[in-house]
Amino acid sequence: MKLNLPGNIKNTSLAQDLALLFEDQGIIKVLGIRISSIEGLIHVRLILAFSSAIIFIFSGFLFGKNFILYSLLAAIIFYLLPVEVIKNKILIIRKKILGELPDIVDMLSSLIKAGLTLDEAMTYISRNYNSETSKLFRMLHTKILEGHSKPEAFNIIARLSFCSEFKNLIKVLAQSEIIGNPVKDILKDLSRVMRENQRDFLKMKAEKLESNLIIVIFIFIFIPVIALFLIPVIPQLQILF
Repeated sequence: MKLNLPGNIKNTSLAQDLALLFEDQGIIKVLGIRISSIEGLIHVRLILAFSSAIIFIFSGFLFGKNFILYSLLAAIIFYLLPVEVIKNKILIIRKKILGELPDIVDMLSSLIKAGLTLDEAMTYISRNYNSETSKLFRMLHTKILEGHSKPEAFNIIARLSFCSEFKNLIKVLAQSEIIGNPVKDILKDLSRVMRENQRDFLKMKAEKLESNLIIVIFIFIFIPVIALFLIPVIPQLQILF
């Protein structure tokens, strides 16, 4: 599907993500404003930026102050803010799917081992679980019923996941159907790799948190303690020199 994007945000991954989100959700609420397209998002950004600048300039006249610099800063902030809000929505979807994937892959593998086909396993998950991934599986069947081919439906849900790991899963499932490999064995290996990656990621986050904690301790505890010891000594040093 070709996406028609405004010239100033064409050919960027962010623009593609925004277009997909609007395609999926139809209307997105940003700062209490309902937006239905990228063009609408651009209009909202311009209106917010212009309005905030006018408010600061008018306030400057009322208080006899020069708020030109503040008005420029406010305009920049309110121009960028709507996109940051939507990026955060996309990030939340991506994180939810990433966290769900190992369990979803395990369930797919177990259901297929129990005798279900891949389609039946995905249908079971979509009907019995309420998660971002199960929503995508429901969308897969909806798209097929609407007349899309299975590869097209796979491609649609992969793009709407905003998650590279989910895209890899869909790629594996699609290829296994074409080649005819036993998908349950592939899913078992994929689940193991995903869990190892998650464990490594959590380990890296813990190490980063530990290093940040050391910096915080140094700033708020070690430095004040040194200062407490040095403050009584400073007057004596001033007498000497």
